[in-house]
Amino acid sequence: MRILRLGPLGITTHRRTFAVGLALLALVLGLFVLALMIGRADITVLDALKAAVGIPVGSPTDFIVGQVRAPRALTAILVGAMLGLAGAIMQSLTRNPLASPDFIGISAGAGTGAVLTIWLVSASSLWVIAGGAIAGALIVSGLILLLSWRRGIVPLRLILAGIGMGFVAQSTTQYLLTRMDVHDAGNALGWLVGSVTGRTWTHVTVAVVVLAALAPIVLWHARALRTLEMGDDTATALGIHVARSRAVLAVCSVLLAAAAVAVTGPIGFIALVAPALALRVTRSAGVTLIPSALMGAALLLAADQLAQQMPATLQLPVGIFTAAVGAPYLLWLVWRASRGGPS
Repeated sequence: MRILRLGPLGITTHRRTFAVGLALLALVLGLFVLALMIGRADITVLDALKAAVGIPVGSPTDFIVGQVRAPRALTAILVGAMLGLAGAIMQSLTRNPLASPDFIGISAGAGTGAVLTIWLVSASSLWVIAGGAIAGALIVSGLILLLSWRRGIVPLRLILAGIGMGFVAQSTTQYLLTRMDVHDAGNALGWLVGSVTGRTWTHVTVAVVVLAALAPIVLWHARALRTLEMGDDTATALGIHVARSRAVLAVCSVLLAAAAVAVTGPIGFIALVAPALALRVTRSAGVTLIPSALMGAALLLAADQLAQQMPATLQLPVGIFTAAVGAPYLLWLVWRASRGGPS
């Protein structure tokens, strides 16, 4: 066991989990450097790193790296980390590998809130759109909890209610698109496919603010989250305030997913796959928050790089690309469950 300390925060972790976390961090940093270098204009490592931190190298490298590639790559890293963390919290709270924000309708609710904000106030400010996305996600998640509550949250009811609310949210979004003018509808439709293309330092700032505000809260409740996996009675006996901890963690998961949707649009399957992969590589018996966040960052950044390297006629927004890659994983889960194996 190792204990990591950051100010008042102390995180207990297994040696393998610590080693996997370091390896994932190295992978994310390596992918980030590649994202700065590779493209239509190849740039050396040194020039890419200088331009990324604001050291003048010369035109057009300063613009290509500093204003296009760096914010795009950082957005992918931060949004991937938020989705991985949100998915890990949700799956741990419900003890269900299918309970991710995109699968149970929370991301769809955030998308509806953002599109409704664009329609009502003609919002172009990312902060305003983010507020609409968060409001939509909170409303939908509240309705899901109400529909799934029966003397406590029933995991199967949660999944079914989430899928149903997701379809309602998507239908509402489609209706709103028919009521918007052509220009706003085109912008909203392009945003709804999920993409990190054209992201700026404003998008990076929003993601940094949200992650910096919520990650410490989640890590502070990491022990409670692990204890809750043992059951409410055990958690109560060990001194955990079950209702408060579950509410705080659930709200953090919803806010992380909503902020991710506000920044890039809905990007599917990262929140579903990243925690499961993190559990497998760490061989942990319970939730792994930091590896899940790093795995989400690595997956989204790698998916964006792969999508960029596709032929011009086959290039897809990263949201569609991750859905195409993640769908086989969902089918594998169904196949594994049908054979009686653990999901």
